[in-house]
Amino acid sequence: MSLTHLKNIGPLIINLDGIELSNSERQLIQHQLVGGIILFSHNFISKKQLKSFVNDIKSIKDNLLITIDHEGGRVQRLMNGFTRLPSFEKISEIKDADLRAQIAYQVGYISGYELSKISIDINYSPVVDINHNKTNNLLKDRTFGDNVDNIISLANEYVKGSLDAGILPVLKHFPGHGRVITDSHTEECFSDVKMNELLDTDILPFKILHDQYAEANLPIMTNHILYKNIDEFITTYSEEWLIRQSNMIFSKKPFFISDDVEMFSATVLDGKKISCEKRVLLALRAGCRMIIATTMQDNKIIKNKASPQYFKKNYLTDDIIKYFEKNHDKMSKIVIPKAIDESRERYGECLVNMKQMGL
Repeated sequence: MSLTHLKNIGPLIINLDGIELSNSERQLIQHQLVGGIILFSHNFISKKQLKSFVNDIKSIKDNLLITIDHEGGRVQRLMNGFTRLPSFEKISEIKDADLRAQIAYQVGYISGYELSKISIDINYSPVVDINHNKTNNLLKDRTFGDNVDNIISLANEYVKGSLDAGILPVLKHFPGHGRVITDSHTEECFSDVKMNELLDTDILPFKILHDQYAEANLPIMTNHILYKNIDEFITTYSEEWLIRQSNMIFSKKPFFISDDVEMFSATVLDGKKISCEKRVLLALRAGCRMIIATTMQDNKIIKNKASPQYFKKNYLTDDIIKYFEKNHDKMSKIVIPKAIDESRERYGECLVNMKQMGL
């Protein structure tokens, strides 16, 4: 596996409003705080259009990351011209253990190959949460099940496939979203679980997989759950979680990426709404290296092509700029994999095998 190290990347990962760049978006991307773009289905018409769009974005700044949620199942942003990927739940239900592992690798490889061909760098996948409760609508069909060993083995194969195809996968949602049935997009999320229980279960996939791929330093996405017995802050804003506990859990400091801080559970602290600036500073000080902030929670902003103005007003603030300028030299570098040489042949084999399986 060939790796490229990128440093001094801005901390914000933001979304764009359409299928081509506006002048205000071009100016926004140039800002030192913007380090990544997260793509959604409204940015996509065809593979050709998206490749041109991504190349246009990347021409503005050398060290800019293009990212996407492309798990498969019901969370797959790109459809037309891309392979329809099975959900992780469907993969976990394959009875033959060897075949199950093979398909997990091939799904990681196919998604990675297709994304890397249009110059996308990061896929926010796989979900390694343990689905403790089948009524969990947020995680429904998005996980490899509720058996820790199966989750680790299948996620490991998926990660291998992604890296071999030249895409950096992200483990999510640390330290595990399966302990709640509430949805952090729309409500606050609380858990009474104790640390020793999490260490024996939910945290294991993150620990084992991150330590196994220490060279690649797999990014880990933080969740917005408040664990009452561990800290007074949600994970994304918690130094207890992202500094003190993570130092004991992981053999190497993880590259933490927050889930979207525009989700409801990240907008509230002690029952009161907090500013976008405070959310970013809390996350950075707690140990997040990058923060996702999108306007996806308010479609009117996107419809009115007003996202650049929203970000400029709320996220490109003097205090965030000062923090980044003071601390960027000691902030973690990110490692981007390069596809293995035989990628085209392997991609074809994976497609044939998935078709034969009826997936």
